[in-house]
Amino acid sequence: MDLPRPLMRLGKYNREYPEAWSIVDRLRADRGKGLPWWPDWCFLPLSGAYAIVFQKYRIDPLPIEALGDVGAVGALAAWRVTKGIYRFDPDVYQEIIATPVTGDIPHEILFELPEWCVYIETPGMMAEHEQKVMGFFAHLEYDVKEERKELRLLLDVDGPKGPLLVPYPLHLGSWSLDESINRMEAKARENVAKAYGSGVEPSESDMVSHADIRAFCEPLLSLLLYLCSSNGEIGDSGRRPANPRPVKTKRGPRTFSAAQVITWDVGVRMGAAIRRGRMTPAREPYEGEPTGRMVRSHIRRAHWHGYWTGPKKEPEKRKFKLLWLHPILVGGIADGPGVVHMVQ
Repeated sequence: MDLPRPLMRLGKYNREYPEAWSIVDRLRADRGKGLPWWPDWCFLPLSGAYAIVFQKYRIDPLPIEALGDVGAVGALAAWRVTKGIYRFDPDVYQEIIATPVTGDIPHEILFELPEWCVYIETPGMMAEHEQKVMGFFAHLEYDVKEERKELRLLLDVDGPKGPLLVPYPLHLGSWSLDESINRMEAKARENVAKAYGSGVEPSESDMVSHADIRAFCEPLLSLLLYLCSSNGEIGDSGRRPANPRPVKTKRGPRTFSAAQVITWDVGVRMGAAIRRGRMTPAREPYEGEPTGRMVRSHIRRAHWHGYWTGPKKEPEKRKFKLLWLHPILVGGIADGPGVVHMVQ
């Protein structure tokens, strides 16, 4: 039986870095003591993942070809403790990836990710150079030196040369997706120049334009925003994804690997409703209604709606909420004249 893709990636890095997860436990136990503090929504800053990769190479800075391992170890360290795979209903998936993210990213809501690291399947998605994006890991990073918050996307890609894990760190703040990509690109150039010299440049085959980065990051961001939204439908009513609590041991607190993969079905009821709406035939004009062309039932495009709750005079108590306003069925056969209702 084929293993789930993220479990295959985890197995690969288990073999390459056999001491990684015991080091992770030690680093997390030292948070705010021997090490700087970092927020609860970050499982482990990537500086910790860098330290793990350094144990193998013993060179600082790391060889440039080893930098990808830092992002992979950081994501897998967080994913292994929950092992959640998120599988969207196919029609909900298509609607969400087509929902644009305009204006400033509602970044506040991303700190409500259901687990420290999630893996979302992306059927039919393509990246640059005709590579298939089979899914992606997503987790939150906190740079302890610069106090910078990032959304780390790690694409699980099948390319001409085999499977790859491709990182994209989106800088979070009160700005647009374009600005987030600009900051990511500028920081990457700065870090490479500082560590390896200004003459180091990526090959043309590795270069991706700003427009291409935005084109495939935007739908991934939309999928994550849905998981964090107030009306996001994940699993059934009896259980929800959550982060585990550390377990006290003789060697200090440890966060153990989840026993098995858990697949979370996303948007099942909503997907069924969307399909029912698409099957609704055109209605006949009602008695007394002006005659003319018949109105074919259709789906009005989905969009995001964000708002703040809590007392305005106490900003520390205010909380940002996000809704995905799913497709609206207009002109269904059960509708009366002029009636519009939401697909539930």
